[in-house]
This record gives sequence, C-alpha cells and structure tokens, in this order.
Amino acid sequence: MCFGSLAVVATVSLMALQEKRVPSGEATALDLAPESGTPPPAMVEGPAARLEAQDIAAVLPEPDAQDSAPPDFGRPYVEAAIELRKGDTVARVLDRLGISDADVAEVVGVLARHVRLDRLPIGQALILKLQRLEEAEATLLVGLSIRPEPQRAFTVERGDDGDFSVEEEVFAVTPHLQRASGAVDGSVIASAEAAGVPHGALAEMLRAFSWDVNFQHDIKAGDRFDVLVERGWTSDGMPADEGRVLWAELTTGGGAERYSIYRFKPRDGEEFFYNDEGESVIKSLLRTPLNMSRISSRFGLRHHPVLRFTRLHAGIDFAAPPGTPILAAGAGHVIEAGVFGGYGKWVKIAHEGGLATGYAHMSRIAAGVKRSARVRQGQVIGYVGSTGLSTGPHLHFELHRGGRPIDPLSMARTEQRTRLTGRELERFRREMAETDRAREAANVDREDVSE
Repeated sequence: MCFGSLAVVATVSLMALQEKRVPSGEATALDLAPESGTPPPAMVEGPAARLEAQDIAAVLPEPDAQDSAPPDFGRPYVEAAIELRKGDTVARVLDRLGISDADVAEVVGVLARHVRLDRLPIGQALILKLQRLEEAEATLLVGLSIRPEPQRAFTVERGDDGDFSVEEEVFAVTPHLQRASGAVDGSVIASAEAAGVPHGALAEMLRAFSWDVNFQHDIKAGDRFDVLVERGWTSDGMPADEGRVLWAELTTGGGAERYSIYRFKPRDGEEFFYNDEGESVIKSLLRTPLNMSRISSRFGLRHHPVLRFTRLHAGIDFAAPPGTPILAAGAGHVIEAGVFGGYGKWVKIAHEGGLATGYAHMSRIAAGVKRSARVRQGQVIGYVGSTGLSTGPHLHFELHRGGRPIDPLSMARTEQRTRLTGRELERFRREMAETDRAREAANVDREDVSE
C-alpha cells in the first residue's frame, strides 16, 4: 500500500483532534496548506474547512487497492503543530489522536531518556507527522519533534522496521546586546514591554530601582527609561534566555530626578547593581513593600474613617487589590504574627539598627511566617486584605525606630547604602566605562518607542 509522493503539511488544533465536530464559531479545526500550492481535496472556498478528526484521511490520496506493499512511513503525511494545554502530557495527546498504545509507550520511552516530560510547560509545542491507515481505521505516528529548551531539539522518527529512534540537535548560543528606550505612557511595565525589553530583564530592572522609586507614585507621563540588555540567541534566531540588565536609566517626577544603575560583582560579594558613584542600590529597607501599589494615606494626623476622630496615622497605607503579595521591607526576624486588635492580621519584623516594620490588615499571613522566624528582604510575608478596623483592602505599613513610629518615606530617602572603595571602586569605574562604550555602540539597534 504505497501512497506515492504527495506530501501535505497541516496545522492541527488539539481541539479538532479531540472533538467529533468543531462547534460553529470556534477556531478552524484543520487549516491545510499543501506544498504544491494546489488545494487538497478537503479544502473549500471562503472560510477554511472545518473537518472532523477522522477526516485527516480526506487530505491524503486514495491508496491503491491492488497494492499489497507495506505502508510507506515517509510520505504522504499530515504535519500537526499542537501545544500542550493544562493537564496535558505527551502520552495523553498521542492517545487522543488515536495513536496505538504500543506506539505511545515506545515514543514516550524513547523521549524520556532525553527530556523531562513531567516538566514540560503549558504551551510546549509538539510537531507530529501523521498518516491515516484506512484499512485499519487508525492514525499512524510517523514522527514527533519537540524543543524543550531553545538550545536543544529532539526528533523521533519511525524507521523502515517500524521502530522509533531519536536524534538530538544542539544549537549554539551567542550573547547579543540590545538597547531599548522610550517614554512612559501609562506604566513603566507596559511601555518597556512595547519597547522590546524581555520580561526577565524588565523584572530585574524594576527590582533594582525599587529601593529609590515608587512606580505608582513617582512616575509621571513622559518620564523616560533606557536599558542595555545582554541576551543569548540561538544560531537559528531564537532567544535563549530572558536577558540580563547591564545598565539602565530612569527618570521620575516628569524628569525631575534621574537614576542610573550598572551591573557589577565585587570580588567578595554578590553581583547586583550600583549607581554611577559606586553606591549599591540596595538599602536596608525597600521603598515600598508592595509591587506596583499606590499610596492612599500618608503618615501624620488624620480623621480616622472608622473611629470618627482625629489621631496619629502611624504609618502609610498602600492601596492594592485583595490577595496582592506583601514583601518584607528588610531582612530580620518576626517578633509578632497574628491578630492584633484594630490592625487585624498583623506581622511585625525587627531589623538591624533598632528598626522594625509592621504590616496590618492582611487577608492571611504567609506560611512559615511566625514568631522568631527569619525573613529575607523581599520575601512574601502575607497578602493584602481588609481585616481589623479597615474600610477596604489595603496594606497599612509602619516603620519604628527605637520603638517609636517614624515616617517610612522620609526614612527611605535618607537610609545609607554600602559604597565601593579603593581597588574595588577603581575596577567598578573601569567596567562602567566599558559598559558606557557598549551602550553607545548599541545605539545602532536602539528602538525608541517615543519617536
């Protein structure tokens, strides 16, 4: 039973191969595009045809009834591009396609020697080569390709004897510099993404600036960002990582303030960011214990909305949706955790230098956050809620020095940083100059979304 030389290439949605018929109004179930340019028999004019899973055979030429030769495992075949959905595995996908249990077991066994199939993410693409065997009323798997990571791809092929073998292709990765800049329109995140900043590098940049900048309160329309990212790319043009920031600059307050950061690794320390004076961006306390929050009430005397009289508001309030993660403003140990009067669910952390921070009105306290527990800066300690004397979901944040409440914002502006000195400062300045030269050279590829 030889099918001849026609090869048909298709993109098949998993839904089309699972359901008996695609409901009206849903995405095309089988969108066919033959290599020769001649429409296959199943195609119709106008909207693309909606075909049932068993109609894969309709796009293949009729077998010669008098031909008793074994099946041709090479051509023709339908090539299906399928993405894993929630709860999917390679075995489940193949089973839903009607592949025999023996073939499923063999293919999974061959792949499992090279790929962690239990760690494939949602959206992982599988490229399948399929044949329809009419006499057996079965779908035959000819081959399967998968690329679990940018640097490595695996292709499983059925041999002439019907057994499967696997080949690995390794792609070389080369680092490239990318510079992106623009004006803030709406939010820093949306504007930087529009300029092409990779998600991983963007998160790194936001964290580096978070000791100085409240991204909801300080950023104004027209403020600018500029970032130099080193990112690996494979030899066939696929990004191999999320990139790492080498330098970034951000203005706040409509250009009133400008912050620059450089990546640097001290000989006896961890790699992170320093400003152009050689000062670490890291302070003992974060500027805000919530990502992308806004200040809804400041430190000082105010009329309490629940108690209905004026008293000291001993902290600042950050408005945020319920369930927003709350971060420890600094490293330290927990001295209070639980329900505490009008504060509702509350956590208090002691830090070095006689400082302590408090977090009130949580919906719940994070697992493991209890008295005497050690926490690191930026660790999630709870989630925004409205427990206690609260009129709506928010975080009430307090900063104490020597047991007395002080304005967290004034403290954040004056808190001292560590500073490079001596030979380390000289080495930093040399590396900073190299980064500046690389940044200027990258201007050729610069993408400015404001222009």
